[in-house]
Amino acid sequence: MRFASDKTSRPLLRRTALALAAVLVAVAGGTGAGSAVAASQPVPTTAEQEKGMTAGGPLRDPVDADASGRHRVRITLDAHRTRFDISGRGVVGQSYDGRYIAPTLRMEPGSTVVIQLVNHLGVATNLHVHGMHVYPAGQADDPFRCVPAGATATYLLRIPRGQQQGTYWYHSHAMGRTCPFRSAGGPDMTPPMVGDVENQIFAGLSGAIVVGDDRSLLPATLRHITAHTLVLKDMQIDRKGHIVQNTATTAINSDSPTVRLVDGQLRPVLSMRPDETQLWRIVNAGADIFYQLRLDGYRFTVVGEDGAPVARVTTATNLLMPPGKRFDVLVTACPRPGRAWLRTLAYSTGPQGDSYPQSRLLRLDVRGPRAARLPRVTGRIPTAAPDLRGAPIARHRTVVLSESADGNTFYINGRQFSGDDPSVFATPARLGTVEEWTVVNASREIHPFHLHVSYFQVMSVNGRPQPYAHVQDTVPIPYASHGRPGVVVVRIAFTDFPGRYLFHCHIGAHEDNGMMSFVNVVR
Repeated sequence: MRFASDKTSRPLLRRTALALAAVLVAVAGGTGAGSAVAASQPVPTTAEQEKGMTAGGPLRDPVDADASGRHRVRITLDAHRTRFDISGRGVVGQSYDGRYIAPTLRMEPGSTVVIQLVNHLGVATNLHVHGMHVYPAGQADDPFRCVPAGATATYLLRIPRGQQQGTYWYHSHAMGRTCPFRSAGGPDMTPPMVGDVENQIFAGLSGAIVVGDDRSLLPATLRHITAHTLVLKDMQIDRKGHIVQNTATTAINSDSPTVRLVDGQLRPVLSMRPDETQLWRIVNAGADIFYQLRLDGYRFTVVGEDGAPVARVTTATNLLMPPGKRFDVLVTACPRPGRAWLRTLAYSTGPQGDSYPQSRLLRLDVRGPRAARLPRVTGRIPTAAPDLRGAPIARHRTVVLSESADGNTFYINGRQFSGDDPSVFATPARLGTVEEWTVVNASREIHPFHLHVSYFQVMSVNGRPQPYAHVQDTVPIPYASHGRPGVVVVRIAFTDFPGRYLFHCHIGAHEDNGMMSFVNVVR
């Protein structure tokens, strides 16, 4: 079914979207485990997978990439099959430099970053700098680019001077239908592996990006506090000690038992002094699963989301982090020595999706001499993006997310993306304009909607207007319930880069199996 949404008036657009969504809800019965797209072998229990690991070591932040220069940075990423040491247990996966958590890339607004991607995998790959506002074609951030097995590719990223300071991430965006991604198999990869987004991120091909230093946006007393980068990833380990992969005979099932890691460590210990304030840059760099974060007895002070400073500082008890989500938060230790757990709470993505158990992630130890208590941060961060609530709207569009009843095939506006397809929109977007998109979830599981190149501002969720707090690049779309779809309305400013802007569900299995498209942006 094709959904011609880009030429319809707004009231009719809404009515048509809701009617279509109701039909799609009726046929999307669902089988659970929405990220499993083929029969998979049973995965050992979490306790069995953790056997041989030693929890409780001191937290070690990811290493920074070896780089040269401040305004012209050169980095080499060597993608290859790797045997990791995960808290004392050997596990086989894929890496960019021999570590399960890839090195953190440090960039400055206005700089040029040259990345040499060396592909020693048995399948094709590529690279995407998630959330970065860079050119989406050529040698820059082109997700349609294919780097064949054995090849080396140069990525040339010119970071705009106006790039927001904050936390981003990078990962393989190997869209398996755009070039030959399936390996022939062999001694190191038997049975043949599929090179796709889910497979390669899940195996280890992801890491954090830090642009500038967002501590510089805080009051002067907070500009030199300790900062940690906390990269959240999960792995499933089969009985041979390999990270589970999509192959010709099995598939990743994101509802299976999993080992949750912080910076590639099992339940590490982060130490703070009483009353000390730190900045935590938190990244969900996994392929499929959600985190519902809580730090027992504490609240998070949110100063950045998806790499952008917030318009107004807020506090939160929980942080919902679908795949691809980032938060920059301040945490102030209690005034007396003690311990607390950073945990992910039990969470369900819906009747057709996954159900995750509660899990401890990191232990906070408060000890040592008392630190000077710093003032609480409130109010507005000065460099926040402009509010689009009063912007003139050049075009309204609707994006309908749906899936088959068996949970194996996924659609946008009734179409399954399968390579270099045309856009679901007949009419391109124009630079210098603002558009309003209505994102409709007709399925019975949450889909994290992600847009490349540009941020968006959330205007409403299920009809409830949202105050302007920040811009973002990833938002969870509520699942359909009681015959009514989940609906999120966003506004997007198309500023200075023409090209194809991908948008998709950021659950790796869903985008790999069709829930992806793009909008053409022209001058």
